[in-house]
Amino acid sequence: MRIKIKAILTSKSFTTDIMGEKYIRLELAEEREIPGPVVVQSGKGNGLAREIVPVISQVLRSMPMFGGRRAMIPRLTLLLTEDEWEKLPEKPDIGDEITIIVSSESISIDFNKT
Repeated sequence: MRIKIKAILTSKSFTTDIMGEKYIRLELAEEREIPGPVVVQSGKGNGLAREIVPVISQVLRSMPMFGGRRAMIPRLTLLLTEDEWEKLPEKPDIGDEITIIVSSESISIDFNKT
């Protein structure tokens, strides 16, 4: 069984460990849509409430803090030594889509730009 994750490179930075070795830190995240608020009408209600609830729902969806926003969910952080980084045939840039494949035998990361 394999799990395939489409991630986006959100951060590329340099870091140093306690021994002084330098690493390139790659942060991969998956973009997901945040659901909007749910307006629930309890009981039978009256005709006015049935007319107002859809309007309130639409107004809430149009507000930046509630409407169909997308969030970046961190999925993988990868540290590569400078030598490993230099050996990559294609170096990913921020915003590139990267495929992560997880199986019972291995984890593979495809940096190929599509």
